[in-house]
Amino acid sequence: MSSRYRVEYHLKSHRKDELIEWIKGLLAVPFVLHSASADESRVVIRQRYADVFRAVEGMVQDEVDISLQQGEFANGRVVRSRLHQLVPSIGPFFTPLPLEQAFLLEDKRRAISARTMVAPSFNDIRHVLNAAQILNMREAGNVKLVTFDGDVTLYEDGGSLTKSSKVVPYLLELLRRGIHVGIVTAAGYDEARKYMERMHGLMEALHTDTTITPEHKQNLAIMGGESNYLFRYDCVEQGLVAIDESHWLLPQMQQWASQDLTDTLDLAESLLHDFRASLRLPDEATIIRKPRAVGIVPGNRWNPETQRTIRVKMEREQLEEMVLTLQHTLERFAPAARIQFSCFDGGSDVWCDIGGKDLGVRALQHYFSPSSPIEPSETLHVGDQFAPMGSANDFKARLSGCTLWIASPQETIEVLHDLTHGFDH
Repeated sequence: MSSRYRVEYHLKSHRKDELIEWIKGLLAVPFVLHSASADESRVVIRQRYADVFRAVEGMVQDEVDISLQQGEFANGRVVRSRLHQLVPSIGPFFTPLPLEQAFLLEDKRRAISARTMVAPSFNDIRHVLNAAQILNMREAGNVKLVTFDGDVTLYEDGGSLTKSSKVVPYLLELLRRGIHVGIVTAAGYDEARKYMERMHGLMEALHTDTTITPEHKQNLAIMGGESNYLFRYDCVEQGLVAIDESHWLLPQMQQWASQDLTDTLDLAESLLHDFRASLRLPDEATIIRKPRAVGIVPGNRWNPETQRTIRVKMEREQLEEMVLTLQHTLERFAPAARIQFSCFDGGSDVWCDIGGKDLGVRALQHYFSPSSPIEPSETLHVGDQFAPMGSANDFKARLSGCTLWIASPQETIEVLHDLTHGFDH
């Protein structure tokens, strides 16, 4: 009988990142051959791990060079790097990644090479990739836009930014340096008030801070519904103000027919109603329709024994079945094929949004710098949902900029500390 951890791990094959899994496989060989308790063996295995990351670093450099020098096509044929051939599902790389240096830094922190019973893990490699991206951007010194997911990135799921949130000083530091800051969240509200309620700690801190110029304060923006509602901080209003679509909507989004948007959400809503019966969802589960999104969320039930209202959650398998079926069905639906949509599992709910975070990030790149849009190599998106298929709405942000994959608000604080202060502090 497998443990719950093993059962859930094996059920998540569609969530695995193939690049990280491939690097795990490369590191497994030196782990098996050289891991031992002797101190000299630790030196050997550290070097073997570093060799692997140096080799992957070279492949990433080749991928970047091909993209920069030749584009996608050359002489009428598709150019594929060695890395792309080995890991066909990888997305674009916008910068080189100093992976060997990043591994040595993370090894000092986490003693990866000192372990003799546990091989380098998914999380170890994720941290190395994050560190490499930060090292590159600190060396280049050209970060112009940093965007963030909301839940589980800036605050706990369903939470908010309060005065005591430790991430707030780092957000202020980015603004103080003239870096644009965007919060690209799936939460879709068409009024500023609701975002200000969830970001009240940041709003208050920004208003009272006297070390940030008014111009730099207005470099803060909220992109709601992934790519549907834009709000920008206004010093006069001392809060967020809505920006009309005519000032930021991307050309491809302007071409979407409103009927296609409606038909896509209608089908998604119909499927959610079908799931209530076919998957035997709790009666309390509630379907919510918004102008640019539709989703199903857990409801509440009165517990007479405890005399309290409890949240009735849906099973993880039910959530994943819904999001994968939604994605698969809509991909074959003509109106949905003419627009862009995102289906994702928020951990306790499932949503289908019009648009996606790649468009949200790209819209900010153009809005903040219309005459010369911010480049993907100058953009950094921080989020917790980067699984490659279904259930992850940060994944698409990889198409528009560099990324950091975090697993908690505390990790966001750590990567921002490294980004702003370096690895030596």
